[in-house]
Amino acid sequence: MTRRGVALLLAAMLLGCDPGTQQPAPGKTVLEFWHSQKRQNEDALEHVVARFNKANPDYEIKLANLGSYTTLFQKLRAAVQADSLPDLGIAYESMVAELMQADCVVPLDPYIDHPEHGLPPEDQSDIFPSFLRSNRYPEFGGKLLSFPFTKSLLMLYYNAEILRAAGHHEPPATWAQFLQQCRDIKAKTDKIPFAYSRDPSSFDSIILSLGGQLATHGGTRSALGSPQAVRALQLLHTLVADGLATVIPLGSDDDRLHFSTGNAAFILRSSTTRAYMRKDIVDPQSRDRFEWAMACPPVGDGQPKRTVLYGGNIVVFKSTPERQRGAWEFIKFFITPETTAEWSVRTGYLPVRRSAADTKTLQHFFAQHPRNRTAFDTIPYGLREPSVAGWQEIRHYIHQALTRVVKAQATPAAAAAELARRADAELARMRQLKTP
Repeated sequence: MTRRGVALLLAAMLLGCDPGTQQPAPGKTVLEFWHSQKRQNEDALEHVVARFNKANPDYEIKLANLGSYTTLFQKLRAAVQADSLPDLGIAYESMVAELMQADCVVPLDPYIDHPEHGLPPEDQSDIFPSFLRSNRYPEFGGKLLSFPFTKSLLMLYYNAEILRAAGHHEPPATWAQFLQQCRDIKAKTDKIPFAYSRDPSSFDSIILSLGGQLATHGGTRSALGSPQAVRALQLLHTLVADGLATVIPLGSDDDRLHFSTGNAAFILRSSTTRAYMRKDIVDPQSRDRFEWAMACPPVGDGQPKRTVLYGGNIVVFKSTPERQRGAWEFIKFFITPETTAEWSVRTGYLPVRRSAADTKTLQHFFAQHPRNRTAFDTIPYGLREPSVAGWQEIRHYIHQALTRVVKAQATPAAAAAELARRADAELARMRQLKTP
């Protein structure tokens, strides 16, 4: 069986369907796209793909939903070994770096800069710079190894009615203000000040907001034992120890549930949560049951606005020039202003291009409620997490450190020191794997 035949069979097995039922359209080259979108987001992706397939005479995209990002990455790892990779897949930056070590990722610089099939300079400059930067990999000479797909930001969601009941009319701009507002909410209301999910990205964001770094020396060393990392853990320890934060069970959406039922004043969540929250909070007459909004997360005193930029990216895998060109044509279609605007409104992800704000789709969406523009206006403050191989495993170590601190099993200083030691060992291990 050919490489493509093996890949089709694998995708069909993963989807639980008969590969014989997936017939290519006459005269078209069929490209496989492995993703992990769910519910309304999968519907939105299917809509975009259907439009591309209808408009394109040469290529047809076939979607395969492999579950979570983690499961998708595991399947991609297995496909590397079986030489059965799809044409396109979705991965976080650290995952892309690991896949690049297997020499299976197509650098996109020749495509984006191609004089005939690429993106003109004015189109390239229309893409948010932070999005393109997050898809260039210093570990591999700054090459463009992926393209922004499901981009989002960490945002602070707040219940304005609970804040007013506690004597505050604006969300906190600094962590000192956040602590004070939580104390006032606890003292003056019967609500949960902060419903906390032990998310590694929110921890990374707090470090960045305090003026710290996540990695140094070109990504060869972590900065997870820095004073800012200790301060971030101390902040979380104080919130829990003083009864200002309710730590939700691992793997649950209880923070969102506490917030959407009006029981919690604050949660830290991805900007994509906005799409789900809107449905959670409205009453049968489609009106919000309470006043809520989003803001850039707090920062340290004297620090500029900062938050974490995260989300998956499209990766093109090595195959043939024809198939790789088709994959690039889909990427170009996906990031047209109207398509990226529609994708943003339907999913909660961020539009890739500045000019998306000029489309009727986003203008109408922004006009519906002021909070709908908040995440878009926060894009310039987003900073990416490290894109080096090994960071995906380090996220597990961060998770364990957070658990130890909130359960009072380790002091913030001890947890940070142990986290840095384990993170540096993982980065060193991945460098050894990369060395011939």
